[in-house]
Amino acid sequence: MASPYSLDLRQKILQAHERGMGSQREIAEFFGVSLSFVEKLLQRARHTGDATAKKQGRSPSTRLDDTAQAHVRLLVERQPDITLAELADHDDQLTGVRVRPATLCRLLQRLRMPLKKDRPCM
Repeated sequence: MASPYSLDLRQKILQAHERGMGSQREIAEFFGVSLSFVEKLLQRARHTGDATAKKQGRSPSTRLDDTAQAHVRLLVERQPDITLAELADHDDQLTGVRVRPATLCRLLQRLRMPLKKDRPCM
């Protein structure tokens, strides 16, 4: 993944636009960035007043709260051969939150609790 453009470059682009140093396309060409980047930067600066880069990537959060995670841990401890689909069904009944088996697989990996299966969980 490419790193975001520096705040210094972003501010220079905004200053060039404020000074009327050319069209958005000309500013993009001058600074060696894409036109869409200049458009999005100007729009963001207008709406939020902020030129810093947005945080990249998704948050590592899960839809399962601490109670649901504890429930998953308990189910796996009691029944180590439970399938991910069965685990998803049990969790859905308890919490009302339906998650995919892949989500539960990642949760179990984070909890260092792999299912006792011969095959990988995904």
